[in-house]
Amino acid sequence: MGLNVSSGRRRRAMAEINVTPLVDVMLVLLVIFMITAPVLQEGFQVDIPQASETQSIAVADARMIVIAKGGEVLRPDATSTDESYAKLSELVDDLTAWKNAREATPGSAGTAPVVVIVGDKDVRYERLIQVWNAALTAGITQLSFQLTPSAVP
Repeated sequence: MGLNVSSGRRRRAMAEINVTPLVDVMLVLLVIFMITAPVLQEGFQVDIPQASETQSIAVADARMIVIAKGGEVLRPDATSTDESYAKLSELVDDLTAWKNAREATPGSAGTAPVVVIVGDKDVRYERLIQVWNAALTAGITQLSFQLTPSAVP
């Protein structure tokens, strides 16, 4: 069957790996990921309020603070409301550490750290002011709100 015993010498079995099925599977997975990647949503969806007039300010190194519809203050790069600060004192500590790290980096001297508050349009005004005061407590003086420009009637 597999060995020829009559010659007195043993034959070695050939161990070859057929890579064609492996390449086929990898290409199918590549196509699947290329199709599904643009569909995946990045970040947390917030319905931003509209304003009749807005001013665009280009800030390269601004820290975004997102306030979800329920009033949760989300951590940076959060994807759900589960990734929120339990207390505003945690936000103050986080902003203070960010500000100190930013001031310690070379090249950022002379520019004040900027915080942009992105609040859902249904968030209570009281919560926006609490986050505003937390940023002021952390020593941030450059604060702004992100708004969506509305069509002028």
